[in-house]
Amino acid sequence: MTDIRQNPRILVVDDETIIAMQIGEMLEAEGFGLAGVAGTAQEAVDKARKLALDLVLMDIVMPGGGADDGGSEDGIDACAIIQRDLHIPVVLLSAHGEEHFLRRARRALPAAYLVKPCQNTQIRAAIEVALAVRAQTDPAAPFRLREAHHRIKNSFSLLHSMLRFQEIQTHDPAARDSLADAGARVLALAEAHEAMGAVGPGQGVDARAHMERLARALFAAQAPPPAMCPMALDLDMSPLGLAPEQTVPCAIFLAEGLTNAIRHAFPEGRGGRVRVGLHRENGRVELSVEDDGVGFPGDPAELGGDSFGLQCLRAAAEQLEGEAEMGRSAAGGARVAVRFPLAPDYQSLSA
Repeated sequence: MTDIRQNPRILVVDDETIIAMQIGEMLEAEGFGLAGVAGTAQEAVDKARKLALDLVLMDIVMPGGGADDGGSEDGIDACAIIQRDLHIPVVLLSAHGEEHFLRRARRALPAAYLVKPCQNTQIRAAIEVALAVRAQTDPAAPFRLREAHHRIKNSFSLLHSMLRFQEIQTHDPAARDSLADAGARVLALAEAHEAMGAVGPGQGVDARAHMERLARALFAAQAPPPAMCPMALDLDMSPLGLAPEQTVPCAIFLAEGLTNAIRHAFPEGRGGRVRVGLHRENGRVELSVEDDGVGFPGDPAELGGDSFGLQCLRAAAEQLEGEAEMGRSAAGGARVAVRFPLAPDYQSLSA
């Protein structure tokens, strides 16, 4: 026995009772403590809440047992809940190594992912490492993360102020537009880090408050004076929580969409309205920016090859694992939107 283990208690989760008992016997032979056995994903979550566990060793493909009530549908869902809410490491043990399963597992962030068949020594090594990492977890990590977000936000805010000052002093229209675009993106990042720094572990970002604050700040910074172009901003947003990792791509999408509307929808002093919407339906979120201006100069599907802004829109939608839409608004102007899944265990595709 090592000092790291000290007979840790492990829950084994597998819908095949015989296999679960065999794994339990192996663990006990290796000096671990078998805290119990579960046959469904929801049962695993329930036992993890009730039992004093050090680790969960879990299969992936099994009955959920809680899907009708919004609970766990399989082992990966249960892994995300157990680690996020209970802070208990989970080692996934599965015969499936396909990309579909690996991609979902990356979001759940298991302590380890072992593909069957594997040797007992491999299982033991994965458990030992997971327990060692848990023992070394810094309890001050959430506070350090919030401080990091705060410092990053301050740095981006300073950079935004510098870009705005340079924009005001620049006389070339093309250069002014480029500086304004850069400033909008930097402001979006600053606001995103401020929103992420305001939440605790396991909490979602208040998307409505964050998006409303960012939209107003962008509009105030970029909209021309009313005497030059009477332009109005309408906000129609529902309350919902975003995973912190979804905050940055949402902010970038809003910044690009709103900047594009302010810049191009109302030429020659024509007035109008820009509307920003944020709503949830059937587990998905739609973030949209639309106007009643002149619309896109051509087929939106053919635009964007030379437009960095439209490329940013599509890239942000891809980061959200969503679908970007560009077309005509109900008022006859332009509309850009992204629909993406509202996943509490979301991780950026760049991770």
